[in-house]
Amino acid sequence: MAETPFLSRVSRKFAHPLSWAALAFVVFLANASFAVFRHSGEFIWDEGRYVEWALHFLDRDVATFDDTDFVNGPGYPLVLAPFIAAMPGLEKQMDARTPPSETLPLLLARLLNAALMGGAAAFLFLTLQHYAGPAWAAAGALWTGLHPALLWVSFGLMTEPLALFCLTGFAWSCCHALRAEPLSWKWLLAASAFLGWLTLTRVFFGHVITATCIACLLAWPVMKARRPALRRILLMLGGALLICAPYLHHTWKKTGDFPCWSTNGGELLYWSTSHNPGENGHWFSYDDAVADPNLAPNHREFFERVLKLPVLEREAAFKARAREQFELRSFARNWACNLSRLAFGFPRAFHPEELRTLAFIAFNGPLVILALIALWFSLPHWRALPPEIGLLALMAAFYIGGVSLAPGMPRYFAVITPLLWIASAAVWRRYVPIGPVEGRSNVSDL
Repeated sequence: MAETPFLSRVSRKFAHPLSWAALAFVVFLANASFAVFRHSGEFIWDEGRYVEWALHFLDRDVATFDDTDFVNGPGYPLVLAPFIAAMPGLEKQMDARTPPSETLPLLLARLLNAALMGGAAAFLFLTLQHYAGPAWAAAGALWTGLHPALLWVSFGLMTEPLALFCLTGFAWSCCHALRAEPLSWKWLLAASAFLGWLTLTRVFFGHVITATCIACLLAWPVMKARRPALRRILLMLGGALLICAPYLHHTWKKTGDFPCWSTNGGELLYWSTSHNPGENGHWFSYDDAVADPNLAPNHREFFERVLKLPVLEREAAFKARAREQFELRSFARNWACNLSRLAFGFPRAFHPEELRTLAFIAFNGPLVILALIALWFSLPHWRALPPEIGLLALMAAFYIGGVSLAPGMPRYFAVITPLLWIASAAVWRRYVPIGPVEGRSNVSDL
């Protein structure tokens, strides 16, 4: 793609080797400001659950903790454990339901999230600049690091910053691993390590890895020219699964199911298939299902019964009810609503829409359009795409396709957007006909 004089000037400004460091610092500063000034001091959202798991790893269990309830993987609680270890007596405070004071270890844990966001911006910049130039790299890094859905949660003890860091680190090392000649084991191992820890942090990526492995095996007989790349991809994916093996062995011992990535899939399917008046696949908490006047008439009796069951029986009850209430037309409508909620945060059943929805539309709308245009122009050239770009695009598609089947939130979508940036920017730079055809550049080497 031929660059306009304006784009040329922008590219020169961001072509300096330290540009990625400057952008990472801006992202860190923005997220650190949220960490210092926004948090109320009480555990909110999923923070309490991650802290309970961190305490469990330190042999300091909370009375309400259930080690058979695998809602999340161990990735983030293990990172959180050193900070929690510096807070003696925290488990007693949680048992007494008294909010912990905002101590230095908690503040440092929140600032770690800011550092992870800065690192993710740097990884994305370093990857994007090789495929689309420094201007694209700066735009993608700042867009990701300052995304409102991520800023909104990055001050909390939440998984998104670590997941984003691991995802962008995987993309960066994966591109090196697939383009290095001869084969570089250090880049293969780095890609496996990033992807493995990403999966332990957000266990849904276990399904993404499985689907990608199946796709690679199906491609093996028919894409003979791509077998060297497919071999490297399978080695990376296999290495990531090896890192997850202890977790899968543990969940197998506790649940009897293999592979068991999580024990809350039934609950998510329950809400995705629910089609009572006014509902649209939106997820609700246990308290909402029992107490909300819009929900209680249809859900209270069922929830009061299943919440008394052990985790595995509760999960089976949710799955059974989901099968009973499944209707194709209603599920398709809920799925469409889930897609919209992932990208834009609406529609939310029985909730007024918020002003931040406009911010999600402003951020995600252009990226969705960018990705759809890139998809359109890449279809005639899909065989010529670099294997790493095809891999990252395929993983993003598997993730979005799978996550959209369950109730979603913008922060779930924001986590995968670096892969959309890389794939879309590479295609735009290569194939979208803006400017003289002879001026368009190819993907450069890493």
